[in-house]
Amino acid sequence: MRLWRLAFSPRYLTLVTRLIREPLVHFLLIGAGLFILFGWRGNPASVTGQSGPQSSKIVVARGDIDQLAATFTRTWMRPPTEEELRGLIENFVREEIYYREALAIGLDRDDAVIRRRMRQKMEFIFEDITARSEPTDEDLNAFMKKHPEGYLVDPQISFRQVYINADKRGRNAEADALQVLGQLNSGADPDSVGDPFLLEPEIRLYPLWDIRKQFGEEFGRSLLELKQGRWEGPVRSGYGLHLVFVIKRVGGRMPQLNEVREMVKRDWTTERQKEIKDAVYAKIRERYVVSVEKPKAEAVPAAAAGNREVAR
Repeated sequence: MRLWRLAFSPRYLTLVTRLIREPLVHFLLIGAGLFILFGWRGNPASVTGQSGPQSSKIVVARGDIDQLAATFTRTWMRPPTEEELRGLIENFVREEIYYREALAIGLDRDDAVIRRRMRQKMEFIFEDITARSEPTDEDLNAFMKKHPEGYLVDPQISFRQVYINADKRGRNAEADALQVLGQLNSGADPDSVGDPFLLEPEIRLYPLWDIRKQFGEEFGRSLLELKQGRWEGPVRSGYGLHLVFVIKRVGGRMPQLNEVREMVKRDWTTERQKEIKDAVYAKIRERYVVSVEKPKAEAVPAAAAGNREVAR
């Protein structure tokens, strides 16, 4: 009874939960699963007379037939006839025979497409295991703290602007802008000065990223530095010069988890998948001795020359 209470104590359950989320534990589970799988199936290359890539026996199981019929039904929106099902089965058998014969004569070797596909399938296994690991709020908050730049809510700014067309005014644009600035700070009506402009003269609480997209990086950066409640400038944008009156600024902030939970969870999962794939790969790589031959001396200048030719 004492052991039973210990096994279900909060402290014990917390320890187990932490262990389950560790990449090394995932690797050990993957290794154990592959060991059991290969132990149960045996080595297909050494088996004769049984179903496998090197065997002369092909078994079309009931599950295979059901899968063929289901795929046909999804594609054609109706179940296959008996004749069509026989054709599907025969095509399945033909594919299996060609697959085994291709393996037997080594067509899978030195094929970049096949190598890439097999690597992807291995990585899909690791990603699937990560997807089964549900992060806690503690995990997600820690992830947000580690990567704040991905979730910061941008500052918002309201401002009024008067446009000075630098192309039209030429070398006098800067002096003209300063003259109009003096008029504005003396009480001139903003609608009566400046040059025509495509965008609205007043922007109401736009996020900074949107302002930067419309006016450019330099303009957005200046809006954070200008004094509030008075006309200032001139401020340069991609359009020309602007005299700016900052009405209101709302500072950027770190959002609460419930505002961005799905985004953080997706990013957390992606990072965990990479951690697990890297940890598993590093462990497996220890079983191999990798020897990298040096390229021929004359091949290096030739490759460099080729790169220069492409660069031109």
